[in-house]
Amino acid sequence: MQKRIGIIMGKVYKAVNHQQLCGMIEEAYSRGMSVFVFTLTDENQDSAIITGEENLFHSINFSLLDGIIFLPYTFSSQEYCSYIEQFLQENCPVPVVRVGMETAPFTPVWFNDRAEMAEVTRHLIDVHGCRDMICLTGQEYQKVSHERLNGFLDAVKAAGMTCPEENIVFGDFWIYAAQALAKDFAEGRRALPDAVVCTNDTMAIALCDALHSHGIRVPEDVIVTGYDGSMEAQIHVPPVTTYSTSWTQLGRESFTVLYELMTGEKVAPHSHESGVLLCRESCGCSGEVRHATGVDLNYQQMEDNYLDNNLSTRLLSCESLDRFITTMYDSTFTFLEPEYYGRSGYCLCLCDDWDRSVIHENDYRTGGYSETMMQTRYSLPPVPFPLSDMVPADFRDRPGENSTTFFTAVHFQDRCFGYGILRYEGVVGGFSAHYLRFCREVNNALEFLRVQNALKSLAYHNLLTQVRDTMTGLYNLRSLAHLWGDYVHGVHKVKEKCFWIALSISGLYRLTEARGSLEKDKLIVAFSEQLQNACSHSEKCLRAGEGDFLILGGEPEVSHYHDHLVQNIREGFEQYQTAAGQTHLPLQYAVQTEEKMPQTAEECEQAALMLLAKAKAAQPSYSEQLHYADLAELRRNIYKHPERDWSLAVCSEQLNISSSYFHRIYQKAFGVSCASDIHRSKLEHAKWLLLHTSDTLQEVARKCGYDYSHFMRTFKKEFGLTPTEYRRGKTES
Repeated sequence: MQKRIGIIMGKVYKAVNHQQLCGMIEEAYSRGMSVFVFTLTDENQDSAIITGEENLFHSINFSLLDGIIFLPYTFSSQEYCSYIEQFLQENCPVPVVRVGMETAPFTPVWFNDRAEMAEVTRHLIDVHGCRDMICLTGQEYQKVSHERLNGFLDAVKAAGMTCPEENIVFGDFWIYAAQALAKDFAEGRRALPDAVVCTNDTMAIALCDALHSHGIRVPEDVIVTGYDGSMEAQIHVPPVTTYSTSWTQLGRESFTVLYELMTGEKVAPHSHESGVLLCRESCGCSGEVRHATGVDLNYQQMEDNYLDNNLSTRLLSCESLDRFITTMYDSTFTFLEPEYYGRSGYCLCLCDDWDRSVIHENDYRTGGYSETMMQTRYSLPPVPFPLSDMVPADFRDRPGENSTTFFTAVHFQDRCFGYGILRYEGVVGGFSAHYLRFCREVNNALEFLRVQNALKSLAYHNLLTQVRDTMTGLYNLRSLAHLWGDYVHGVHKVKEKCFWIALSISGLYRLTEARGSLEKDKLIVAFSEQLQNACSHSEKCLRAGEGDFLILGGEPEVSHYHDHLVQNIREGFEQYQTAAGQTHLPLQYAVQTEEKMPQTAEECEQAALMLLAKAKAAQPSYSEQLHYADLAELRRNIYKHPERDWSLAVCSEQLNISSSYFHRIYQKAFGVSCASDIHRSKLEHAKWLLLHTSDTLQEVARKCGYDYSHFMRTFKKEFGLTPTEYRRGKTES
């Protein structure tokens, strides 16, 4: 497997840090290795932001890396450095090189500060004839302070000179020690020397400014030099003489130290680049002129692209994740330099619960990523991949290919969304500050989108409270227009036809008068539960009034499912009232099939009210109420025993009433004649026998109470197939 190193550093866009990174990448490529770089998008003292940024390191799978280079001084916050150092000690099993003077707990690598400071000091002695010099260095407890001081002393000693102890000043690598030294000169506590050799540019610049405020001229009255080669030293007035160390070479040296730890083989960098003494006006030399380069022009073009693109507005205007992803990928040109097109790629990887707060506002991810990450893609659905892979399949190296992949945390404060991946194939210096600006825009826009989703969810739940009946939990009539589109689409999707059933419990006022409103409410709640239990075919149930209900459903073309549904509902309601010892209240109903359905959602509510009015108009007689339990039992037996010799006379005799009267109340009770039910029960039983037995057609006809020829004609007329065709077709399918 191809080897790969990880680099952990902050502020990659700063010149000195970028130079180090380029040196490391150059050496890695020359050894056939790829690079993973983990960097921050926002260094801030806010504890929530720190949590969000530190979460990035939980994406690291150390089994995919052969070594780590850690650059602690590139982070502005000591808190980040301490966290990363602790994280590496607890989790990292591979070698770690730490760029800096500190020796523990990892292998250190740093400049040869001593030799370079000696070169600065020799210039003052040999070219400017300085003999009385003060060295202003850093804190006394820091090793780098002594290394640079020793370089100064080496040059003094080599020139046959001595340095009094009072000419060695330990400072702070910052502005305050330089300002205090300038005040000592101005107030006469120290005599002005020929030169002050500062061991970094920050102190040199601060000293020049403080001396000027006291009327002491640089270099006419005293020479000042720095060390670092910073841009600030170049643009200062006067420009400060300094030593520009080779940060690129430090990067190369860092990799070779790590390579030896990884392989046991000691190697030298493939190229060497020494630092440069930059002689400028602060020591009395003429300064150099800096000309614009192609890099400057390229950067200006990217800046124009970024400003002209209105990226923030475009991302914040996205109302869905799909639209956001498309807009984001359309905008990657704002940070990708044109010369790297075709060799670079960006990917946003989101946790599978990145917007979980839509449901649980106070329960969101702050530490670690989901085990399955989602690779977002342009105009395509997201693709899941294991977090342990770190990168999606199409972002992995191909055989013989070297690449650099940058990882940044995607978050808003401590709310973890995922991480971003920027990959360059064979490119060394493609990273720019524009990428981090892009990342911040993405982070903020994702949070804005999440909040939008949360508000939409809140609005939806608020809508549900308006369209749900508080007593039964069923939808109310106001919800019908909202349900209409999904209802029709769902029924037609499975190639069925729509139907409505309106149900009305009559005489509720009598129950209230007899037993109180509590018993009435119990009855309504019990009926709504029975309604939902009876509806097992994805129907939608609504409460449309005090005792009024509506069922939206679907059934196959040649089915009487709605008849059976009404039967089950009425029987269940009857049984409940009997068990509860209540006076039987009649349940009226009306059915509407698709042919008479309203055409638009706006027409739904009026159509439902008309159907309910129709149901209420079909008031059952008292006699029907009296015989309903017996009628329901008879109907169950007809369907349970279709082979019996059922007839109108037989059925009416069981209820001990006349045939004409029986026919009338049966029709009113169930909306279908008894003869039709008998006919339907026999044919349904015939279908079952054809599919589940090997009976001959004659035997099937006999068991269903038909003679053979009548059975054949009736079956073909009802179903459009002969019994033989029906049996063969169902068996083959």
